[in-house]
Amino acid sequence: MRMPTHPVVLPDELPCPVEAAARIIGRKWTLQIVHRLLNASNKRFCELQEELGGVNPSTLSSRLKMLEDEGLVMREQVSSIPPHVEYSLTDKGRELTPVIAELSDWSQRWICSEEEPIAEAQLRAL
Repeated sequence: MRMPTHPVVLPDELPCPVEAAARIIGRKWTLQIVHRLLNASNKRFCELQEELGGVNPSTLSSRLKMLEDEGLVMREQVSSIPPHVEYSLTDKGRELTPVIAELSDWSQRWICSEEEPIAEAQLRAL
C-alpha cells in the first residue's frame, strides 16, 4: 500500500472530528465509491464507473486517488492479460461500514418513504 502523498490539508486549528471526516468523505461521489467497494473484494475502474452511472471518469479517478492518498483505498496493478488495475478498501476504509449502514438506515427512515421513493439517480446527485 502506498503511503499518503497528498492528504487533505486541515487548518492550523484542530477542527471538530465530523468536519475533518467530512472533508474526506463529504466530497461528491466519495461515499458512493466506498459503498460500492464495501460490497466487493476488488473492483476495476470500469466496474465502478458503470455501477455509479453518471460519474465523469476524471472525477472518479481523482476521488480514487484522494481515497488512496488518505489510506482508505488500495490500488493494485494486476499483471494479467490484459493488465488492469483493481481497487479495494483498506482496513481503514472498511471501518466506514457502520457509518454507511447508519446513513442508509437514516435515509430509509427520513428521506425515502414508501409514498415517495427517491430514484437512484437523485440519491447520487445528493
